[in-house]
Amino acid sequence: MGMVGRVVAGGVPIAVEDHGGHGQDVLLLHGGGRSRGDWDAFAGLLVGNGFRPVAMDLRGHGESGEAPWSWREALGDVAAVVEEHGLHRPVVVGHSLGGMVAALWAGEHPECPLAVNLDGHGNPTRPDQFSGLDEGRADDACREMTAFLTEMGRGLPEWFLQVMREIDALDLFAVYRAARCPLLVVSGDAAALAGMFPERLVPAWNAYCLWTRRQLEAVTEEPSPVRHASLPTGHDPHPEDPRALLRLLLGQLRPA
Repeated sequence: MGMVGRVVAGGVPIAVEDHGGHGQDVLLLHGGGRSRGDWDAFAGLLVGNGFRPVAMDLRGHGESGEAPWSWREALGDVAAVVEEHGLHRPVVVGHSLGGMVAALWAGEHPECPLAVNLDGHGNPTRPDQFSGLDEGRADDACREMTAFLTEMGRGLPEWFLQVMREIDALDLFAVYRAARCPLLVVSGDAAALAGMFPERLVPAWNAYCLWTRRQLEAVTEEPSPVRHASLPTGHDPHPEDPRALLRLLLGQLRPA
């Protein structure tokens, strides 16, 4: 365990854990409903490979304070942590929700050596996002997926529902095209997430994953700083196979 402290950003206490080490600063952002502890194993590997990892709890998560949630406020929290902890041009690595924050950071910080979005692909919100389905089936798929995700959200606190609304409203591919520093988008095995859906919705989920892959291919074929990679893990590559993720990160920062 590293040294845990607090940074106040916009009146919100943000919990931060400095894992120590020397070398390139790396800021680690967890996924929705999770906490900085997700990064413990990966942070240890980073320290052993010449990095200084710092992990934070996003607002409303872990030991950070609850507060209204928006991308702009989350980015402000990240900026406060970077400043207060003296992080110099940190690599920003985020998982799921945190990966989307990292991608947005890439659009505002051309000095960033690398931003990484680990399997943060959002949720389907429109019928055109179901590749391979005809118009009628795509309409049905979108309606049924929306109803299922809405039902999953029943009983969740309002701040977390706001997080989900922010995710649904974000055009990730516009965010990718706005990147001003190297941005790596990492996908796990989408089949691993299919198990969360009832069997009748698995084809819809697979169609959405196909659409996402095609959109990523289009972005990476354009002249841009965006790259895409896959890992044979589920949605959580950092605890599932931290060494594979480390190799991927080192390959981006220290190309042969």
